[in-house]
Amino acid sequence: MSEQSRNVWIAKDDPKLVSARHKDVFEDILEERRTSSDLRFAARARDVPRFRLNKERPPHKIKEDVLKSDRVQYAIEQVCQDTGLPKAEVINQAKTIVDEMAHNLRTGAIRVFAFFLMKVLKQLYQRIYVNEEGIEKVRMLIQDYPILLMPTHRSYMDFLLMSYVFYHYDLPLPVIAAAMDFMGMKFFGWLLRNSGAFYIRRSFGEDTLYWAVFTEYVQTQICNGDSPIEFYVEGTRSRTSKSYAPKFGMLSAALEPYFKAHIPDIMVIPVSISYDRILEESLYAYELLGVPKPKESTSGLIKARKVLEEDFGNVHIFFGEPISIRQFSEGRVDRSKHSLAPRYIVSLTQEEQEMIRVFGHHVVLVHQHNMVISVWSMVAAILVQSQQGVTVRQMLREVEWMKRLASNLGAYIDWPVNESAETMLRASLALHHNIISINNDDVIQLQVAPPIVRGNAVQQHVAVMQTAAQHVMLSMYRNQIIHVFIRPAMIALSINSCRGEELSLDDLYQKYVFLENLLCRDFVFVPDNTRKDFEHTLSTLAHIGALVLEAGAIAVKKSINKTISFLSHMLEPFLIGYWVMCQFLLSSRLQVSAKPLARTQKTLVKEMQALSARLLQEGVIHHYEVLSMDMANNCLHALYHMGGVSKEKRDGVLYMYPNVAQLSTITEQIGKYIDVPPLPAVSIDLHTKTITVNAKL
Repeated sequence: MSEQSRNVWIAKDDPKLVSARHKDVFEDILEERRTSSDLRFAARARDVPRFRLNKERPPHKIKEDVLKSDRVQYAIEQVCQDTGLPKAEVINQAKTIVDEMAHNLRTGAIRVFAFFLMKVLKQLYQRIYVNEEGIEKVRMLIQDYPILLMPTHRSYMDFLLMSYVFYHYDLPLPVIAAAMDFMGMKFFGWLLRNSGAFYIRRSFGEDTLYWAVFTEYVQTQICNGDSPIEFYVEGTRSRTSKSYAPKFGMLSAALEPYFKAHIPDIMVIPVSISYDRILEESLYAYELLGVPKPKESTSGLIKARKVLEEDFGNVHIFFGEPISIRQFSEGRVDRSKHSLAPRYIVSLTQEEQEMIRVFGHHVVLVHQHNMVISVWSMVAAILVQSQQGVTVRQMLREVEWMKRLASNLGAYIDWPVNESAETMLRASLALHHNIISINNDDVIQLQVAPPIVRGNAVQQHVAVMQTAAQHVMLSMYRNQIIHVFIRPAMIALSINSCRGEELSLDDLYQKYVFLENLLCRDFVFVPDNTRKDFEHTLSTLAHIGALVLEAGAIAVKKSINKTISFLSHMLEPFLIGYWVMCQFLLSSRLQVSAKPLARTQKTLVKEMQALSARLLQEGVIHHYEVLSMDMANNCLHALYHMGGVSKEKRDGVLYMYPNVAQLSTITEQIGKYIDVPPLPAVSIDLHTKTITVNAKL
């Protein structure tokens, strides 16, 4: 997508509120289905392009080829040597693994799935937009290259939508790496397998045989071009709507055939899927607050059918520019190093592993750049900073201002030029009626449970969690746009918290580095790219007039403006949450040896959440987002990497405890960026445990 032109609608049809069939680079592929037969659509003949070097294989032949491969046979021999098991028994284990894993792609099942999926999608969504230019590039490439599809993963709907798009455009359906959770769903697990899902375990550990079968199963389909392979580089669904750092297991297996010269190139297609409203928003909110995730089941799916009565707005699916692995790796790796060893022995070089790391981060950044930002995401970002509510008139001004800022920072805002801001805003608010309400004074407010003052502890806890769920849902939609602002926000926060007249660029950079290290688990930063990101962001902020540079330093007073203030406050919930976690860790009781008490990460997170709930009830802090277990876990990981927390194993269980001196330094530094609340030195009962919260460092 080009930059500012992306926000211009194509003059085609009569544009209606985010519902014209053609808009900008997108076409709605759902409208035609509303006026034609679903049965005819599902049963029609499909002219599907194929990889020119493909030797057609049914699913059972793929499994046979996997078991006969040099890689799997070598692994079988190794397991026999290591365990002393008979070869026949290990072969049966390999057969069991591949049977458990393999898809069973069948045309009949796909047509049945397409018929029912079509009805569900028409009920859930107003429009499903796809950039056709991206689809045509896929159509051309698919005949000459193996294709890897790497979509974003924000919802269960992602893989269904991807399959529907490929069915709609007469492209070969992708085979999809799916979690084992789905396999146990009666009928639906079978239907997904027969529609191209292959099931893999979430963790393989040191299981040599499983690794061999998995790697060969993926690679044989890439090399033969049986089908495009779809997987999520982030590894799992994002419950927060933020991007996760890439995972490298599946990515390494998929790119190894190129490194070992089995194939001349692989084309990777990054796909960004943007939702106006997320199907699982409420489920995610409570899951982030610690409510156990319900097990995937057919009965659960049937019970969830009431969501079909809701409106989930539009979906935008953007197929990004194809990435050639040959071109991306040029000058980074030397494939000839594999010529002296059998190619079925997994042994990627350090340069190849580094390239995979860089490539994974590159794909995530491409995902972010191609996301479509809705008006509601901007509304959510504003409401997070204005918990008392905002009038519709004021919100209109703020959203229009924020749209200009986000566009200047490279975001693609879904904003039809011929629609009034008020029309857009009112429609956005109506779509999310379950999160906000508009009172008689035209004030937009978050719908929250009324506080219970005199109820028992259980009632108060339930009320806090219900309120927190609404706040967490709101923050999820703010997170859809936060990647646009995160780097500018770190610079803005450093300027806004400066007490001097000027801030040298060296000092600003050191502050930026500290924040990047602190927030490295909540946001995606490219390793070893900190200086480049800092300089680019600084230049951009100076260019749009958000800060003033004088004599190689930041003129602090001249740079304190609406933009700097807004960006600074965007990070406040995270820093408050981190600061409370630090204070909680520093208040840990001592063991007999005067060493801080070590506890499991799960225990620390739960106890910190209970403390935060009490602080919220007492009005000491105001951001309910700090109750998110995701934020608490991310904080602990960051503190560990910064030396504020240590880990130790006891009887196979991992425990954590604070390094008081380093943690005190980190806590003090966080306190320089925000106005930290006064923590009372009182004993707080946390489910029969007493913890003294002491603000003294």
